[in-house]
Amino acid sequence: MTQPVPTILTNMVFWQSPLWQARTRSIFVPGDTNDGSAWKQAWTLLRRRREADVVVTMGIRPSMAYAALCALLRRPPKQIMMEVFIDSAQPDSWRWRWKTAIYGYLARRATGLITNSRREVETTAARYRVPHARLRFVPLCATLLPETVPARTPAYIVSAGRTLRDYPAMLELAKARPDWAVKIICGHNDLKQVVLPDNVTLYREVDRTTYLDILGGATVVCLPLRPTERATGQVVMLEAMAMGKPVVTTSSPGTVDYIRHGETGYLTNPGSMADLIQACEGLLNNPSRRETMGAAAQTYIRTAAAPDHYAKSALAAIAALTANE
Repeated sequence: MTQPVPTILTNMVFWQSPLWQARTRSIFVPGDTNDGSAWKQAWTLLRRRREADVVVTMGIRPSMAYAALCALLRRPPKQIMMEVFIDSAQPDSWRWRWKTAIYGYLARRATGLITNSRREVETTAARYRVPHARLRFVPLCATLLPETVPARTPAYIVSAGRTLRDYPAMLELAKARPDWAVKIICGHNDLKQVVLPDNVTLYREVDRTTYLDILGGATVVCLPLRPTERATGQVVMLEAMAMGKPVVTTSSPGTVDYIRHGETGYLTNPGSMADLIQACEGLLNNPSRRETMGAAAQTYIRTAAAPDHYAKSALAAIAALTANE
């Protein structure tokens, strides 16, 4: 039986979905970009919590800040946390153990948590000792509408993003195939003090318009990821898929729920340069395969990863979690 959706107060900025806007009350107004501090967002949510049945918090810092305020004031948080990514375990660090214990306590006081990958249901439950019944997986959506963007000539491969990217692998790929043009869009601290191969162009901290322009002109999008327990890589991957780009990425918690290997993209074994080169080579040398894979990726975005698809799934998960209270 479908659970009734509770009234929702949130700090989540999701203007792409009319359904989400209609069913929630945001502490932001349309056009805002959620750039306030975590504690400022938490205080606003605390002051307005009586407006809704449940408070949905996006991001680990605002989520934990709001939960901490509720705990200090001895108020029930009536909270659902979203995108509370876990970090790499550091069991030898007392600071990490102390932080994890506090986060676990605050997470267990929440009504529930929503993850972006199936594997994170298991890792989050284990890390914070939260019962599985209080966790739900909701696949992310693309923020772009499906629209085929033709690749430019000459062909090039793009890799982009800031979190847990294996950019040294991209440099190794470029060295192994000096005839391939490679463009990397990265953060300020990535690939510092390294000598770039002649066929690599590096872009740091570009604006979104520039990023989308470079991504849209790519022939292949390649996203090697470092080993991790958390979901990462989905935003760039889904935006590339919406543009009809074939994606090659590492099999990891943030990719296996979204890529159907050989159909909507290629999943490579972690750390395997041979897999990475073979997948990119197969796509660069086969325009028909690129077109077929790009079209399949767009179909996935259109039928399963549009903004209102995500909103519908998230609202259903929130209703199910609050029904368990």
